[in-house]
Amino acid sequence: MFEPETNVVAFKPRAGVRHHPKTILERVYAAGSLAVGADDVATKTACLILQAFGFLVIEEVLADGTPRLLQKGEARKAMDRPWRLSKPAFSGELGQPDGDGSFRV
Repeated sequence: MFEPETNVVAFKPRAGVRHHPKTILERVYAAGSLAVGADDVATKTACLILQAFGFLVIEEVLADGTPRLLQKGEARKAMDRPWRLSKPAFSGELGQPDGDGSFRV
């Protein structure tokens, strides 16, 4: 006859994205750099595509706090560590914000 058991499995709801992928470039270019937590997989996945196109520089933050520049092929292997996203050095220094004093009071 009919079993009282069910084959429906309840899934945990996903956590919200800390930095929405649509605004990653705006945030990084305005501030110069942006920290991404080790558990923010959605933002990191979007950043891999932006790095491939050359819009972002990704640095892995090591246990002692020093950043290590990740090349395009290395970023996928460093998903378990926090990252620092920086604006590329199109002209000048890596991570210089676009604001250039526009936020001064």
